Amino acid sequence: MTEQSRGPRKPGKPYRRPQKDPVRMLAFEALRAVDERDAYANLVLPPLLRKAREKEGPEKFDARDAALATELVYGTLRRQGTYDAVIAACVDRPLREVDPPVLDVLSLGVHQLLGTRIPTHAAVSASVELARVVLGDGRAKFVNAVLRKVARQDLDAWLEQVAPPYDEDPEDHLAVVHSHPRWVVSALWDALGGAPCSSQASRSCRATLRSTA
Repeated sequence: MTEQSRGPRKPGKPYRRPQKDPVRMLAFEALRAVDERDAYANLVLPPLLRKAREKEGPEKFDARDAALATELVYGTLRRQGTYDAVIAACVDRPLREVDPPVLDVLSLGVHQLLGTRIPTHAAVSASVELARVVLGDGRAKFVNAVLRKVARQDLDAWLEQVAPPYDEDPEDHLAVVHSHPRWVVSALWDALGGAPCSSQASRSCRATLRSTA
Protein backbone atom coordinates (compact mmCIF):
# COMPACT_ATOMS: atom_id res chain seq x y z
CA MET A 1 0.00 0.00 0.00
CA THR A 2 1.39 3.35 -0.99
CA GLU A 3 1.40 6.47 1.15
CA GLN A 4 -1.09 8.05 -1.25
CA SER A 5 -3.56 5.14 -1.07
CA ARG A 6 -3.76 5.43 2.71
CA GLY A 7 -5.40 8.81 2.43
CA PRO A 8 -4.43 11.92 4.32
CA ARG A 9 -2.62 11.37 7.62
CA LYS A 10 -4.58 12.40 10.67
CA PRO A 11 -2.94 15.29 12.43
CA GLY A 12 -1.59 14.51 15.88
CA LYS A 13 -2.53 16.46 18.95
CA PRO A 14 -0.76 19.80 19.03
CA TYR A 15 1.97 20.01 21.63
CA ARG A 16 0.84 21.76 24.79
CA ARG A 17 3.40 23.33 27.05
CA PRO A 18 3.15 22.04 30.62
CA GLN A 19 1.55 24.38 33.10
CA LYS A 20 3.93 25.37 35.88
CA ASP A 21 2.33 25.27 39.33
CA PRO A 22 4.46 27.39 41.69
CA VAL A 23 3.14 25.71 44.86
CA ARG A 24 3.89 22.18 43.73
CA MET A 25 7.19 23.24 42.20
CA LEU A 26 8.26 24.63 45.56
CA ALA A 27 7.14 21.46 47.36
CA PHE A 28 9.13 19.38 44.88
CA GLU A 29 12.22 21.56 45.37
CA ALA A 30 11.95 21.11 49.13
CA LEU A 31 11.67 17.32 48.85
CA ARG A 32 14.66 17.21 46.51
CA ALA A 33 16.72 19.22 48.99
CA VAL A 34 15.77 16.86 51.81
CA ASP A 35 16.65 13.86 49.65
CA GLU A 36 19.82 15.13 47.97
CA ARG A 37 21.40 17.05 50.82
CA ASP A 38 19.96 15.05 53.71
CA ALA A 39 18.56 18.38 54.86
CA TYR A 40 15.86 19.01 57.44
CA ALA A 41 12.54 20.12 56.00
CA ASN A 42 12.02 22.68 58.76
CA LEU A 43 15.27 24.36 57.68
CA VAL A 44 14.73 24.04 53.92
CA LEU A 45 11.11 25.14 53.62
CA PRO A 46 11.01 28.58 55.35
CA PRO A 47 13.59 30.23 53.04
CA LEU A 48 11.78 28.86 49.98
CA LEU A 49 8.47 30.22 51.24
CA ARG A 50 9.99 33.59 52.08
CA LYS A 51 11.46 33.87 48.59
CA ALA A 52 8.11 32.91 47.04
CA ARG A 53 6.31 35.60 49.06
CA GLU A 54 8.77 38.23 47.84
CA LYS A 55 8.19 37.47 44.15
CA GLU A 56 6.11 39.67 41.91
CA GLY A 57 3.44 38.52 39.48
CA PRO A 58 1.52 35.23 39.29
CA GLU A 59 4.23 33.23 41.11
CA LYS A 60 3.97 35.38 44.25
CA PHE A 61 2.69 33.30 47.17
CA ASP A 62 -0.20 34.35 49.37
CA ALA A 63 -1.07 32.77 52.73
CA ARG A 64 -3.14 30.04 51.08
CA ASP A 65 -0.31 29.08 48.73
CA ALA A 66 2.15 28.91 51.63
CA ALA A 67 -0.24 26.75 53.66
CA LEU A 68 -0.71 24.29 50.80
CA ALA A 69 3.02 24.07 50.10
CA THR A 70 3.69 23.45 53.79
CA GLU A 71 1.08 20.69 53.94
CA LEU A 72 2.42 19.04 50.80
CA VAL A 73 5.99 18.96 52.10
CA TYR A 74 5.40 17.98 55.71
CA GLY A 75 2.50 15.68 54.93
CA THR A 76 4.45 13.80 52.28
CA LEU A 77 7.49 13.38 54.52
CA ARG A 78 5.38 12.42 57.54
CA ARG A 79 3.78 9.49 55.70
CA GLN A 80 6.70 8.63 53.42
CA GLY A 81 6.98 5.04 54.61
CA THR A 82 3.30 4.39 54.03
CA TYR A 83 3.34 6.07 50.64
CA ASP A 84 6.42 4.11 49.59
CA ALA A 85 4.53 0.89 50.31
CA VAL A 86 1.57 2.08 48.24
CA ILE A 87 3.78 3.15 45.33
CA ALA A 88 5.66 -0.15 45.47
CA ALA A 89 2.35 -1.96 44.97
CA CYS A 90 1.65 0.09 41.83
CA VAL A 91 4.95 -0.14 39.95
CA ASP A 92 6.57 -3.02 38.10
CA ARG A 93 10.04 -2.60 39.60
CA PRO A 94 11.67 -2.26 43.02
CA LEU A 95 11.48 1.28 44.40
CA ARG A 96 15.27 1.50 44.43
CA GLU A 97 15.11 1.37 40.63
CA VAL A 98 12.76 4.36 40.43
CA ASP A 99 14.70 7.60 40.00
CA PRO A 100 14.50 9.71 43.19
CA PRO A 101 13.00 12.77 41.43
CA VAL A 102 10.27 10.54 39.97
CA LEU A 103 9.63 9.06 43.40
CA ASP A 104 9.33 12.54 44.90
CA VAL A 105 6.72 13.55 42.32
CA LEU A 106 4.84 10.31 42.95
CA SER A 107 4.96 10.80 46.72
CA LEU A 108 3.57 14.31 46.39
CA GLY A 109 0.79 12.95 44.20
CA VAL A 110 -0.01 10.09 46.56
CA HIS A 111 -0.23 12.48 49.51
CA GLN A 112 -2.69 14.66 47.60
CA LEU A 113 -4.77 11.59 46.77
CA LEU A 114 -4.70 9.82 50.13
CA GLY A 115 -3.83 12.49 52.67
CA THR A 116 -5.72 15.62 51.61
CA ARG A 117 -9.17 16.66 50.40
CA ILE A 118 -7.88 17.70 46.99
CA PRO A 119 -10.22 16.17 44.37
CA THR A 120 -8.83 13.10 42.63
CA HIS A 121 -8.80 14.59 39.14
CA ALA A 122 -7.03 17.72 40.38
CA ALA A 123 -4.43 15.75 42.33
CA VAL A 124 -3.59 13.54 39.35
CA SER A 125 -3.64 16.36 36.82
CA ALA A 126 -1.46 18.67 38.92
CA SER A 127 1.05 15.89 39.59
CA VAL A 128 1.29 14.98 35.91
CA GLU A 129 1.82 18.63 35.00
CA LEU A 130 4.57 18.85 37.63
CA ALA A 131 6.15 15.72 36.16
CA ARG A 132 6.06 17.23 32.68
CA VAL A 133 7.86 20.33 33.94
CA VAL A 134 10.56 18.65 36.05
CA LEU A 135 10.86 15.19 34.45
CA GLY A 136 9.67 15.45 30.85
CA ASP A 137 6.69 14.04 28.98
CA GLY A 138 7.95 10.45 28.92
CA ARG A 139 8.21 10.01 32.67
CA ALA A 140 5.06 12.06 33.16
CA LYS A 141 3.16 9.21 31.49
CA PHE A 142 4.62 6.82 34.06
CA VAL A 143 3.53 9.15 36.88
CA ASN A 144 0.03 9.35 35.39
CA ALA A 145 -0.29 5.56 35.18
CA VAL A 146 0.88 5.01 38.76
CA LEU A 147 -1.31 7.70 40.29
CA ARG A 148 -4.39 6.44 38.49
CA LYS A 149 -3.80 3.08 40.15
CA VAL A 150 -3.38 4.74 43.53
CA ALA A 151 -6.60 6.71 43.04
CA ARG A 152 -8.68 3.52 42.82
CA GLN A 153 -8.64 3.10 46.62
CA ASP A 154 -8.63 5.29 49.70
CA LEU A 155 -5.93 5.19 52.37
CA ASP A 156 -7.70 2.64 54.58
CA ALA A 157 -8.09 0.25 51.66
CA TRP A 158 -4.44 0.65 50.72
CA LEU A 159 -3.30 -0.01 54.28
CA GLU A 160 -5.41 -3.14 54.30
CA GLN A 161 -3.62 -4.24 51.13
CA VAL A 162 0.01 -3.27 51.76
CA ALA A 163 0.41 -3.71 55.52
CA PRO A 164 0.92 -7.29 56.68
CA PRO A 165 -1.71 -8.52 59.13
CA TYR A 166 -0.99 -7.43 62.70
CA ASP A 167 -1.25 -10.98 64.01
CA GLU A 168 1.34 -12.24 61.51
CA ASP A 169 3.94 -9.46 61.71
CA PRO A 170 2.96 -6.80 64.24
CA GLU A 171 6.17 -4.77 63.92
CA ASP A 172 6.02 -4.51 60.13
CA HIS A 173 2.29 -3.80 60.32
CA LEU A 174 2.87 -0.88 62.68
CA ALA A 175 5.79 0.38 60.60
CA VAL A 176 3.66 0.58 57.45
CA VAL A 177 0.48 1.88 59.07
CA HIS A 178 2.18 4.57 61.14
CA SER A 179 5.00 5.27 58.66
CA HIS A 180 7.88 4.69 61.06
CA PRO A 181 11.19 2.95 60.28
CA ARG A 182 11.15 -0.70 61.27
CA TRP A 183 13.98 -0.14 63.78
CA VAL A 184 11.92 2.48 65.63
CA VAL A 185 8.98 0.11 65.90
CA SER A 186 11.28 -2.71 67.06
CA ALA A 187 12.81 -0.50 69.75
CA LEU A 188 9.39 0.50 71.07
CA TRP A 189 8.22 -3.09 70.87
CA ASP A 190 11.18 -4.27 72.95
CA ALA A 191 10.72 -1.42 75.43
CA LEU A 192 7.14 -2.53 75.96
CA GLY A 193 8.07 -6.10 76.78
CA GLY A 194 9.17 -7.72 73.55
CA ALA A 195 7.36 -10.13 71.30
CA PRO A 196 5.02 -11.69 71.89
CA CYS A 197 3.60 -8.66 73.72
CA SER A 198 0.65 -8.68 76.01
CA SER A 199 -2.50 -7.10 74.64
CA GLN A 200 -1.92 -4.12 76.96
CA ALA A 201 1.60 -3.56 75.59
CA SER A 202 0.35 -3.96 72.04
CA ARG A 203 -2.23 -1.23 72.59
CA SER A 204 0.43 0.98 74.18
CA CYS A 205 2.75 0.47 71.23
CA ARG A 206 0.00 1.43 68.79
CA ALA A 207 -0.90 4.52 70.83
CA THR A 208 2.73 5.64 71.09
CA LEU A 209 3.31 5.27 67.37
CA ARG A 210 0.03 7.00 66.54
CA SER A 211 0.94 9.99 68.70
CA THR A 212 4.23 10.46 66.85
CA ALA A 213 2.88 9.84 63.34
